[in-house]
Amino acid sequence: MDKKIALLGMGTVGSGVVNLLRENEDLIHSSSGVRFTITHILVSDTVKTRTADVSGIRVTDDITEIENADIDLAVEVMGGIDSTKDIINKFLKRGIPVVTANKDMLAVHIDELEETASENSAALYYEAAVAGGIPIIHTLQHSLNANRISKVMGILNGTTNYILSKMTFDGWDYNDALKDAQAIGYAEADPTADVEGIDAARKTLLLARLAFNKKFTLDQVNLNGITNVDIKDIKLAESAGLTLKLLGVAEDLEDKYNLSVEPIFVDTKHQLANVHYEKNAVFVNGNMIGEAMFYGPGAGGYETASAVVSDMINSAVITAKAKNIPEEKGEPATELPDSAYYLRFNGSLPEAESYLASQDIQFEILSTEDAALRTLKMSAQTLQKIQDTFAPAAVYKINGAE
Repeated sequence: MDKKIALLGMGTVGSGVVNLLRENEDLIHSSSGVRFTITHILVSDTVKTRTADVSGIRVTDDITEIENADIDLAVEVMGGIDSTKDIINKFLKRGIPVVTANKDMLAVHIDELEETASENSAALYYEAAVAGGIPIIHTLQHSLNANRISKVMGILNGTTNYILSKMTFDGWDYNDALKDAQAIGYAEADPTADVEGIDAARKTLLLARLAFNKKFTLDQVNLNGITNVDIKDIKLAESAGLTLKLLGVAEDLEDKYNLSVEPIFVDTKHQLANVHYEKNAVFVNGNMIGEAMFYGPGAGGYETASAVVSDMINSAVITAKAKNIPEEKGEPATELPDSAYYLRFNGSLPEAESYLASQDIQFEILSTEDAALRTLKMSAQTLQKIQDTFAPAAVYKINGAE
């Protein structure tokens, strides 16, 4: 079976796709019966020197040339949101399946794109859009579809996990860890989307959509990044066996849904506490399988290209249509479950102790000098009263991944 491919974008991932297809051509053909031929590549600069061999391929900066070409599959790795959505829609309306790695676009336009795909008997694949080399999208769509998923959470951004790992292991403050991440290419010159949790929020939304079979929007994700993380809190909690991770969490609370991205302390024995530096991991709780974790590289040219080509193979060998997500939108939970918390105060520890004792909330003092403690489970309402009354310098949820 021969498939003609249009590749939209020729950056790190696009180059990885070209190189992977050339290097593993015989393996892919022998295992799947499919032989892919890239006939067109869309670029913004046709004279730029490439890191992949594009001989025999039509390289163009004219999208209309590709839109009218005889192709079997479009692969989008160029980025962009609204204009890219319009391009993908045109292919889907022709009944041409699309593979994309574009989480930014999907977080905004996935409902429209999947509706177009369904109406035209096409399919939209996006394994590479979440957690790079970890096959979590396929897992939720196919491998775990016999389960009722109650929670999906994970380390979904390699930049922030690298920064927090450097702070934890090397004792660096946030600014130094960020500069190091930028110097080695793990963080962009403008790291806002990563460090403010926006990137992880987009991925959390996509995971929640598949896990719960509901539609969600980005404004339903409660968001708190890592820019205000103080190394002092990491070190104080470390002595209590806690490790700080930026986690994307999506949980079904009796058909009401809590979606969040925030720094959370997890027990050092928890699997997620042992995912370090640029690695990603996704933790799934299903009513039949119990708990399962999926670990691997969250980004990288070849790692992401691997997920892209996997989708290409699936598009060719599986008669697949877009996942039909019902029209109803997931309703946000108004009451969150009780949780444990880490709290550090500005010299008001005795008063806070008295208040917690009056509410029958158990707690452990981590440091009297730094006025830090951790509580056992208490409600979000009680936490809000503590914040209003004592204005703690730092507040983190504990063991929110369990």
